[in-house]
Amino acid sequence: MVLAVLLQCEHVTCTISNWTPSVEGSSVLKNVPNSVQYLNFRYLNITTLNFEVLDRVMLSNDATIETSIQYSRVEQGYMSSHTNITSLLLIDTNLIDIEFEPHNSMLKMLTIIQSQLIRVPDSINQLAFLQVLAIVRSLVDSVDLGLFCKLQYLHYINLMHNKIAFLSHSRTSGVEFLKLWDINLSHNLLTTVRLDIFNGMKALRTISLSNNRLHSLDGQLLLSSLKKLELSHNRFSELNFCNWNVSNLADLYINNNTLRWLPVCIEETMPSVSYLNLASNVLSTDDSIWSRLAKFHQLTLLDISYNRLTSMVWANITLSSRYINMNNNPVKYINISMAIDGFHVDAGCTTIEQLTIISMSSNETYTDTYCTPIRCSYNSERNSNQLQCGKNVEECEMCI
Repeated sequence: MVLAVLLQCEHVTCTISNWTPSVEGSSVLKNVPNSVQYLNFRYLNITTLNFEVLDRVMLSNDATIETSIQYSRVEQGYMSSHTNITSLLLIDTNLIDIEFEPHNSMLKMLTIIQSQLIRVPDSINQLAFLQVLAIVRSLVDSVDLGLFCKLQYLHYINLMHNKIAFLSHSRTSGVEFLKLWDINLSHNLLTTVRLDIFNGMKALRTISLSNNRLHSLDGQLLLSSLKKLELSHNRFSELNFCNWNVSNLADLYINNNTLRWLPVCIEETMPSVSYLNLASNVLSTDDSIWSRLAKFHQLTLLDISYNRLTSMVWANITLSSRYINMNNNPVKYINISMAIDGFHVDAGCTTIEQLTIISMSSNETYTDTYCTPIRCSYNSERNSNQLQCGKNVEECEMCI
C-alpha cells in the first residue's frame, strides 16, 4: 500500500510524512508557509538526499530553519555551503555518509542518531560555525579528534553508544579547540586511552569515558579547566594519577570497576574534588585509606558503598564531608570523632557492631543503620550529641 504524502503545520512547525520525491516531485514544499521555523520529515522515501531541494521552501527574508529527518531510507546526504539550515537532526536512518560543502556558515547543530555510519564524515571540518556535534547509537569504530580541532565554535562532542575502539589526535599547528567544553565517549569499546589527546583542549570541563572496556590510561591529564571526569563502569583494577594537573576537578566517578585500593596520588592531584564516587569496587580497609580520604578538604559527598571495607575510623580529624554512603560493606565498626553539623552516614546493609559519631556542636548528625545488627539514635531527653546504639533483632530482606 502506497501512502499519500501528508503536510501538517501548526504555528511555526511543519511535518511532511511519506514523501517520495521521485514520484510526487517537490510541490509539497511550495505549500510550506514562509513563517516555518521547524521542518520535520517522517518516512522520507529517498536514498540520496541533496538538501538543496529544501530551497523550494520559500522562507521570509534571511530566515533560517531547523530540520529533522526520522525513519527514512536516506543513505547519503549532501549539504551545500549556502544552506539556510541551522540545525539538522537525523534519527533512525540508513545513513552511511554525508558530505558538507566547504564554507558552510549556517549549520550550528548536527545530530545523527541510529545510523549506519562507520566513521565520522571528513567534511565535518568544513562546518566552521558548528557548535554541537552528536553521532550516537551508530557504528563508528575509530575517531581522530584532530578532525574537529579547528572548529573554533564547537563546544560539545557526543559520540556515545558507538563501536569506538581506537581514539587518536593527529596534531596540527596553531590554536586548537578554543571553546570545547564537553566530550562524551561513553558506551564504546575503548580498552586504553592516551590522555595527552585531551591536553590541548584548554576549555574542556567534562570528559566521559564511562561504560567502555578501559583497563589502563596512558600518560597524564594536564587540564586545569576540567570539572568532571567519568571513568565508571570500566575494568580498572588500579589507577595512577601522579603528575596529573586537574587541580579544579570537582566531580570524579570511578564506580563500578575492580579497584583494590585508592588510585595513587589521588589526594595530591585532585584537591578540589567535592563529589567522589568509588562505589562497587573491591576496596578493602588498610592503614591509609581513611587518612588519605581525609585530605580531600572540599569533599562533601563520598559514595564508597558496595566494597569490602571492614571499618571506618576518622579519629581527631575534622571531616568536610556532609554525606558518606557506606552501605553494603562488611563493616564492623565506624568511629568519627569530629563530624560537622548535619553530617549524614548511610551504614545500612552492613554487619556493623559499633558506631561512634561525635558532632562538633549540639546539632544532630544523621545515621542510617537499616538492616544491621544494631539500631542507633540520639538521646533527645539528654540533649546529647552522643549516638546511642542497641541491638536490632528485626529481620531484613532488602539487602542483596
